Amino acid sequence: MASAFHHHRSARTRSAVAVITLAMTLALVAGACTGDEGDAAPTTTTSPPPTTAPTTTTIDAAGQALIAAFQDTSIRLDPVIPNGLDYPTAMVQRPGRNQWWIAERPGRIRVATVNSSRNRATGEIKQEGITLLPGAVLDISSTTSTDGERGLLGIAFSTDGRTLYVDHTSQEGDVVVAAYAVEDLRAFAGPGTPPPVATVVKIDPASRVELLDIEHKENTNHNGGQLVLGPDGYLYIGVGDGGGTGDPENRAQDKDSLLGKILRIDPAGGNLGQRYAVPPDNPFVAGGGRPEIHLYGVRNPWRFSFDRETGALWVADVGQGAIEEINRLPADTAAGRGANLGWSWFEGDQRFRPEGTPPRGLVKPLHTYDHSEGRCSITGGFVYRGVDLEDELGAVYVYGDYCTGEIRGLLSRQGVVLADRGLGAGAGQNGLVSFAQDEQGELYVLAANGSISKIVR
Repeated sequence: MASAFHHHRSARTRSAVAVITLAMTLALVAGACTGDEGDAAPTTTTSPPPTTAPTTTTIDAAGQALIAAFQDTSIRLDPVIPNGLDYPTAMVQRPGRNQWWIAERPGRIRVATVNSSRNRATGEIKQEGITLLPGAVLDISSTTSTDGERGLLGIAFSTDGRTLYVDHTSQEGDVVVAAYAVEDLRAFAGPGTPPPVATVVKIDPASRVELLDIEHKENTNHNGGQLVLGPDGYLYIGVGDGGGTGDPENRAQDKDSLLGKILRIDPAGGNLGQRYAVPPDNPFVAGGGRPEIHLYGVRNPWRFSFDRETGALWVADVGQGAIEEINRLPADTAAGRGANLGWSWFEGDQRFRPEGTPPRGLVKPLHTYDHSEGRCSITGGFVYRGVDLEDELGAVYVYGDYCTGEIRGLLSRQGVVLADRGLGAGAGQNGLVSFAQDEQGELYVLAANGSISKIVR
């Protein structure tokens, strides 16, 4: 589908692209180019940021080597599931198992097994391909709408891998988050022991528990759909603003609405008739907004992820008609707890709503880009923390654009962008649907043509 998940735009405003030179202000990057990614607090603004060029100075040799390695990086996509899927939207590795679970937009969940072998001498486990199992382990297509941008849009697992969470749009158009019990029909031998290649699993549809049902009937776009089990063990849920040009009902800024938000709940903590619990440190537990809200002011967060090393939350938010944005919310801000990312006061770093005075403390995006060169809708990814490309992509945020299909990398340190460039590969026009990350930190690309590929050198 040419425009699935991404708001169609007729306007292609060419705004100035923020091109950050490789020689950055020493005060901002001192020490950062030779160490781990920092967790400086996000910058806030109540007006468009300055457009003056950054001060230039000399970066030390280690920093220059890091930038040079990134600038020379070229990737390709190695198909691991070349076909056989019906518009994959999300893929997660089931914790502790050799299984990939894949969501298909029409409402089916497929399972693929990672074929592996153990070196008896070293104990090293080597992956030797992926096998897509026939049939669906769960089929909710009869209760899932695929109108517009709707569908089965996200999946996540509990830490023990025994509960599957799904995010889909109901036939009425509501955003629904549900939980299912997952049963292994063959014994799981435990951590450190490879399960059999053809591990059989079962989901009892009767085990379904609906955690959330968010009314979203007026428009078929901006559903969000991302599910992530955070490093704190809580479930994070991305919800779009409900659709409509410019968020006419101002839902993203309305803290009494769950639309235009990233939510945070404890799905395992429900009791006394409650389907879930609210973490006690959520920002509006004591009042001022819905207690499930973690952050607000997003338009359609497609996608977000946690940096597995630093704990920072990265949020890619699809723009209205001109600007796409990437937000980085460091761990020392509790991954943006209570943050206002600014929509619809701002689209990216540009003022959008002309009337009124924006509230104080809006979080400024780390990076934005305009719709030149055919780009028009961001697909968020992950900070690379694997081994295969560690020298070239270590700590680089890998993302892309749905419309061009191009895969890009964003190199930053302590909230300063050092470089942003294409990595030499893509999923084709209107093809880059989502990214996935395995337990080793390697990255995969999900494409609209039904393929899944691994990012390799």
